[in-house]
Amino acid sequence: MHATPRIPIALLAVSIALLALGWMRSVRSPESVKRTQVALGTFVDIEVRDSDSEKADLAIAAAFQEVQRIHREFSPFNKSGPLYLLNQSDEDTVPVSRELYDLLLACDAVHKKTEGAFDPAMEALFRVWRIWGEHPVVPSEEAVQAARTLSGWNRVRLDEGLTITRPPGVEISFGAIAKGYAVDRMAEILREHGVQYALCNAGGEIRTLGGGWVVGIQHPSIREGLVRKISLAGMAVATSGDYEQHHEEKGKRYHHILDPATGYPAEGSSSVTVIAPTCIEADAYATGIFVLGPERGMDLVNRTPGMEAMLIDKTGAVLYSEKFKDYLWRQP
Repeated sequence: MHATPRIPIALLAVSIALLALGWMRSVRSPESVKRTQVALGTFVDIEVRDSDSEKADLAIAAAFQEVQRIHREFSPFNKSGPLYLLNQSDEDTVPVSRELYDLLLACDAVHKKTEGAFDPAMEALFRVWRIWGEHPVVPSEEAVQAARTLSGWNRVRLDEGLTITRPPGVEISFGAIAKGYAVDRMAEILREHGVQYALCNAGGEIRTLGGGWVVGIQHPSIREGLVRKISLAGMAVATSGDYEQHHEEKGKRYHHILDPATGYPAEGSSSVTVIAPTCIEADAYATGIFVLGPERGMDLVNRTPGMEAMLIDKTGAVLYSEKFKDYLWRQP
């Protein structure tokens, strides 16, 4: 699972796994309006293709307001936010908002589909795996096993009546869905404002409205290198990779995507890119498939309607789901 980056905004440094290369313009295409803000610990970009720049600006402003709201609501550091209040509650059963409950339901669905590989209740484990920043630390076996006693979606129950039951100390992390959810909400806000062609990008989690958008998939071992370019029309894409946050010690690479079954970084995959109808799906499944590994992960994708994936394994081999190549961009 993704750990939520502990990065001060003023010192923000982001490694983008997916690069929005923009709109494939024709001679008659209207100009694009593009704006960027900082939220969710990353850069958030919105590009709108519309001849009415005033309408585009108003739509983008509304979408950014929604992103900032989500940032406040679901930041693990906002002491008045619903996620923080849930995590810090001493009660076994805690009432939650409709929005938070729906996000937990979405997590539960992906957890089940990935046979537990996607697990949003591992904040205790993320806390001991300080493998990014200036002073990375590989935790002891004792620390990992102690954190596992306070980790795991199997310790969480979603009750009727908008309540959640879990032992105090078991904390929820939205690091693997928050950006995807925010991107979906941005796209919905733009559509409500009459925008038909747009690309929303939150640190590499991308969703498009309309066709003709080209996205580059970053190479897992070559900085600024692209493995492939894909063409998206009304779809979302997200990548999970072991190059985003990692630490090498005694010849071994430790990264931030943890396997719930072991409490240690998942092995077998180097990068997973998922194309799906929504960004929250692409975001969550990219993590789950990374943990499942090449064989089980690609099998899951091929059994899931509307989803495609590209996986790069530890040897550098590139694997595609059955119809992923349909999305590969070809020079006009």
